[in-house]
Amino acid sequence: MICKNCQHQFEGKFCNNCGQNANVERIDSKYLFTEIWNNIFQVDRGFFFTVKELFLRPGHSIREFLEGKRTPYFKPVTFVFVFSTLYVLISYFVGQKPYLGEMIAGFSKGITGGTTEELVSMKLFKWLSNNHAYSTLILLPVFSFASYLTFIKSKYNYYEHLVLNFYITGQQMIFYMLLNIIMFVIGKEVPSIFISIFFVAIMYTFWTYFQFFEDKHPLVKILLTLLTYFLYTVIMVLIASLAPLELEMRN
Repeated sequence: MICKNCQHQFEGKFCNNCGQNANVERIDSKYLFTEIWNNIFQVDRGFFFTVKELFLRPGHSIREFLEGKRTPYFKPVTFVFVFSTLYVLISYFVGQKPYLGEMIAGFSKGITGGTTEELVSMKLFKWLSNNHAYSTLILLPVFSFASYLTFIKSKYNYYEHLVLNFYITGQQMIFYMLLNIIMFVIGKEVPSIFISIFFVAIMYTFWTYFQFFEDKHPLVKILLTLLTYFLYTVIMVLIASLAPLELEMRN
């Protein structure tokens, strides 16, 4: 039999060169239904399995993924983009501003005093708040760099920290979507609900890190997670402060 993918001649159900199934069917409604079912709706693998595991045992499941148990899980980059897209769509349809955009806008006003709208730093944060997909890509590597530095004595490299935080952020989008839906249902913004959801999302990071870094003392894990957020904030302030200087030097 000739493999339709790599043209390698083989015998059996799978190509021993590239691994493709020997039985390649024409794409039709049955094929699409099977793909959707196999990759999303199966409870023992795929999209819903990943969501369930990240709710019940987030740190343990992400560690398992990094250690090689990858078949059951939705891929991390796809996972965060799917939920980011869902979050933005729900925000649009219910008439709520993206939660991340609200946080960034508030942060930018805080560091500029709310009186220097023309500063490059303010424009930078405005751009981030208005381009959620891009800001997710930009901010996650920064946060992952902070977590990598604070947990540098752990066995995980920077890219594994990226995967860890991709999964955390994707799951946090569920909390933010819930916030927008609640605000839409009650018809107004309630600061206490806003703060509660934000607190739950932050605590989710602490819980995930607590499970993930199993070789450290519980108190050390809590302190290092706090340090991660502190370092992340410092890096963001530095970026916002240096952006206008860089533009000035170029001019």
